Order: sequence, then structure tokens, then C-alpha cells
Amino acid sequence: MAAPTPAPPVEGLALTACVASGKGVDYQVGPGKAYTSLDTVPWEALKAGDTVRIFYTATPYKGKFMVAASGTEAAPVRICGVRGPNNERPIIEGNGATTRAALGTAYGNTTETRDIHQGRTIIAIKANASGTYTDYPSWISIDGLNIRAGHPSYTFKNAAGATKTYDPFGACIWVDRGHNILIADNEISDCQMGIFTKSNDEGLFAQTRDIRIAGNYMWGHGIVGDDHMHTTYTQSVGMVIEFNRYGPLRAGSLGNSAKDRSAGMVVRYNRIEGGARAIDMVEAEDFPVTALATPAYRTSFVYGNQIKKNGDDGSFFHYGGDHFGAPAGANWGESLFRKGTLYFFNNTVHGTGSGARIFQISTTAETVEAWNNVFWFDSTVTELNMRQAENDSLSPSYTPDGILNLGVNWIRTGWTDTTQWKTLKGQVKGAANLLTGSAMPFDAATFSPLAGSAIVDAGQAAPAAAAAYGVNHQLGSSLTPVARTVKGTKIDLGAVER
Repeated sequence: MAAPTPAPPVEGLALTACVASGKGVDYQVGPGKAYTSLDTVPWEALKAGDTVRIFYTATPYKGKFMVAASGTEAAPVRICGVRGPNNERPIIEGNGATTRAALGTAYGNTTETRDIHQGRTIIAIKANASGTYTDYPSWISIDGLNIRAGHPSYTFKNAAGATKTYDPFGACIWVDRGHNILIADNEISDCQMGIFTKSNDEGLFAQTRDIRIAGNYMWGHGIVGDDHMHTTYTQSVGMVIEFNRYGPLRAGSLGNSAKDRSAGMVVRYNRIEGGARAIDMVEAEDFPVTALATPAYRTSFVYGNQIKKNGDDGSFFHYGGDHFGAPAGANWGESLFRKGTLYFFNNTVHGTGSGARIFQISTTAETVEAWNNVFWFDSTVTELNMRQAENDSLSPSYTPDGILNLGVNWIRTGWTDTTQWKTLKGQVKGAANLLTGSAMPFDAATFSPLAGSAIVDAGQAAPAAAAAYGVNHQLGSSLTPVARTVKGTKIDLGAVER
């Protein structure tokens, strides 16, 4: 029996100005304020309804901090930026940052754990180590900030005042545990990764749940020569990634734009540029018991995204898993793969380079339903393939290459299933539904359909299992969310309505 389709999450940034909530303490940070630097703010004392307002100043705030507070839906804890005269976000810089001494015991109970949690990030969301082991933060919002420079090439001063180097595995924002976390409207750059969320199977308290990453501009992450660092790396129950701009990774970095191991994943209305893969959707390796017991693990939604990348760097979309060759009965590898359905619709994909492989589907236990998409590849792309072969070391009890069901989509003339040297297993169904053409049918800058192109008014209705997921927004010319309204007899193909 197919897993039930989860209800779609609420759309929209829904952010208000950075003002005090009136339900807690208003901590004001900046020149002439009660708190002139980040290390003077009593982060360890934050409570429901508190607001930390960081005012813009031309000099970056060289500070790093931890949030462990428990807010509520009615009284969240908010850390937000008050914009400058030219709409500048306040800058929080990890390079040369200092840490509040009182946070030392909050980061960890031992020197080793304190070093780990301080060294991996600029902003940590985690339980206070001085509290109860099952504590976790809740209803936290971090928005309106420019967070940068937490790469291993930089140093900081920890809570004990010692100069340390950032760890190779980390992120500008590290969510170690927490429920109902919003990270929105920030610029995040120059770290190992932009955002990392963590979960394990110790219990509800040890998981990140109901996480929204919305309206951020993230760029310049990764470590040269390393394929383990990504712009976002998420593993949560209930993950919504929407309205963001993913800029290119650090030159020479081999990571993906978005890597996800979540149960209940929705990736929508983003502009994604670069990455070895644009979106890599694989198994929940760190919390498999929880994920496998969550029906939403079997259904993922990717829609309304504008995607541009070099196809030579890797497949555009990977769905299934990435640890291969597990023996029968193992608690890792293929037994944990998604084994469900990826609903992939109304995305516009622009490929560059010389080769392109759109979908990489791990096994025939995984299905991709694709409709209303546009796949354009520049004339330099001479090898235009719908699918890429899966890893050759896949366990012999599984059949590789998955099931791809094609509805109405537009693709450049000359596509093939795979390269001339491969014969893939799995199946591609619905190729007769494809519309083809030899000219780019949308504007390269705005992704808007060109007048008279075949993608205008060409869409089909969603299958019943995804009917609740309307394409209600798109990114406007300034890459901010705007409502999407069907203007013709049918919805246009792709991420933007003309």
C-alpha cells in the first residue's frame, strides 16, 4: 500500500519587521544600545517571547553564540536584524569572533564537547549542556542577518578565551536539535556549509523537527576538493526549503547545493545555481528508525524551482540513497533508502557544460513522477540524458536505476535515456508525452516563458496524490516571492507563469 500523502506545509515568508514582540525581554544590540557586542548578550538566559534585535552598523559584529531557549508558538524566541539606511543586513562575522564566557558550560560538559560544538559553527541551536539531557530548543527564529566567515581558514576565540580554528565539518548555522525552527531572510556565506540540521534515534528530543529554511541567499560554501560539504545539509522530520537563492559553492568545492536526508521533505520556489547535484535526496542514515516509521519519509516534493548548473559536475537530481552494498539484514545502506515517490513538477532546469544527466534514481523501489517541467540545455551540451546509472556496487538484491513516469514536460530536441555506452535497468514511461524543441523557450535571466513558446498554457493537472500541492508562488525578477496565478487556459510549464 502506498504511503499517505502528507498535507502541504503553509507557504510564505510571513516575516514582520524586527521589533520587540511585547511578550518578553527586548535585547537591543548595537552602538549606543544596552548591549554593544554579541558576547555581552545573555544568550543562556533567553526565554519564550524574548527578542534579540541586532542593529546594523558598518562594522561587522565579530561574535558567535548559541541558542538553547524554549519558545512557544504564541511567544517564539526571535533573533533578528534591524536593517541599515540602505537596507543592509547587520553582519555577524565568524572570522575573529569572540564567544561569551558564560556559554562555556552551555556548549558542553567537557572540554572535548565544548570544543566540538564551538568549533563547528558561528550560530549553534542546541540544548544547554547544563540542563536536562532531554531538553531541546523550540520555536526559534533567526532572520534578517548577514552571517559569514566560519570556514576552517579562519579563527575565533572560544568561551575560555583561547584562539581556535573552525572545524572542517561544520556550518554557519548548526541546528543540533530543536523543534519549530525558522531560518529566514538571511545572507549566509563563506563557511563549510550554510545550514546543517541533525537528528538521531535517541528520542524525540534528539531530533530536529518542523524546520523551515526560507528566503535566504546562500553562497560560497564548501571546502576545496571535498564532496561532503554542501550549501545546505538537512536531516529532519518535516523540512521545508523555500524561496531561497542558492548561489555557487566555493570554487573547487565538490559538494551539492541541497543535500537532504529528511522525512517529509518539500523543496519549492528556490533559485538553485551550481553544485555537483542541485538536489540530492538520500536515506536517513543517522535516524533510520524514526524515518522508516514516518509515512512522510516515502513522499518528497520538489516544485516551482529555477535551476541552473553545469551538467558536467554531476546529475541534477538524485533520489533514493547513497550508501551501497549492504548485506541482507544490515541496518545501513539499501534497506534505508527512500523507497517511495518523488513528485517533481513545474521546475525549470537550465543545463550548461558538455553533458547532462537529469535524474539519478537509486533502485526500482523509488519512483519519480515528473510533469509540467522544462528542461533546457545549452548547445554546448552534446550528451543530453534523461537518466544517469546508479552506483555499480548496489546490493545485488536491488535493481538499479528506478522508475521514471513522465507526464507533459518540455525538453530540448535530441535527448536520450542514457549514454550510448549504457543500458539502464528500471523503466522510463510516458516518453510520448514530452514536448520538444530546439530553441530556448524561456528568458535565461528571469526564467519567464517566451511569448508564443510551446510551454505557455501547456500544463496538465497534478495526479491525485499531489493535487493538494498547488503551485501558488514563484520568484519574481528580484528573486522575492510573488503569487502565481494561471493566466491562460492551463498553467504554463516550468517555474514561472508568463
